[in-house]
Formats: sequence, C-alpha cells, structure tokens
Amino acid sequence: MPMPRGDTTLIDDARRADAPRSAQTDFDAGAVFRAEQPALLRHLLYMTGDRALAEDLAQEAFGRLVQAADMEDVRNPRAWLMKVASNLAYNHFRGEGRRTEREIRTAADGDALAPDIDAVVDVRRCLEALDPRDRAVLMLRHSGFSYAEIADSVGLAANSIGTTLARAQRRFRDIYENGPAPARRVI
Repeated sequence: MPMPRGDTTLIDDARRADAPRSAQTDFDAGAVFRAEQPALLRHLLYMTGDRALAEDLAQEAFGRLVQAADMEDVRNPRAWLMKVASNLAYNHFRGEGRRTEREIRTAADGDALAPDIDAVVDVRRCLEALDPRDRAVLMLRHSGFSYAEIADSVGLAANSIGTTLARAQRRFRDIYENGPAPARRVI
C-alpha cells in the first residue's frame, strides 16, 4: 500500500533532520509549519484555554524554529516545537502571575481593592468572640489546611471536622450579623 504524499514528506523531513548539517541546507520551514501547526495549536489550546494566546505562542515557537542558529540541535522539529511552545506558555503564565501580584500590591496602596479597615476590625472582633477551638478551625481552614491537618492541630477526629467547621461558620455569621451574645451571669 503506497503512503500518502504528506506522510512521505514528514519521513523525508525526519531523515533530513537526522542527516549531517551539510545535508540540511534545504530545511523547509513551511513544510514543518504545515505538518506541525495543528498539533501544536491543540497542545497550546489545551495548556492555555485561550485560542488567541495559543495562536500567538505557536507563531512565536515557529519563529524561533526559523531563527534557530544551529539546526543540528533540532533533530526532531516536532519535539523541539512542543518543548519551546510549552516553555513559552509557562513563561507567559509566570509573567501574568507577577503582573497580577504587582497590581494587587499597587491596589493595596490605596485603591478600591484595599481592605476596608472597619470590616477587618469587625472580623477580628467576631473571631475573638468565638471559643478558641472554633476560632482555630476557621483560621486553619481559611489558611488552606486540609481536614486531616486541622484534626491533628486541634485534637479532634478527622471525620468530625466538617461538622465542627460548619458550626463554627454558623457561630461566626451569627456574631457578625447580630453582635456577640451577652455574657452569662454567674450567680
């Protein structure tokens, strides 16, 4: 059974990629682009979830392939493109994360995203009004601890943390909305 023309071109390109540098003078970036662009776009779309960003990153990866000074290092253009494109995506997200952190810091210097001091005082007042176990469970959970870690910290069974947490949240909400309960009189 004869191979379709597209497969023969890919095989020839792969053979040229394994050939010495002198045989690679006819590297066809257009053929590599046509062969690899759909798979590269799918990969980047999966990574980013954004078609426009995936297209930009794919274009940048192909541009870097064309500009690669030493094509001897590019034995497998597909693998090289996937690696470069993945790294470009990771770099993009790292940059976005730094930009977001910078924007939050800037906003905290007096913008609308800065916390309302009165609300912070109210939350602290409510936390102080809770019993120590409820306060600890709430603080640990909202600090990202798992139920098992909370259970170890407060000395409860892991299967009771969900109920304890729900009760602590309800008490917190009651204090926040209605103020602390009056102190009990001891006679």
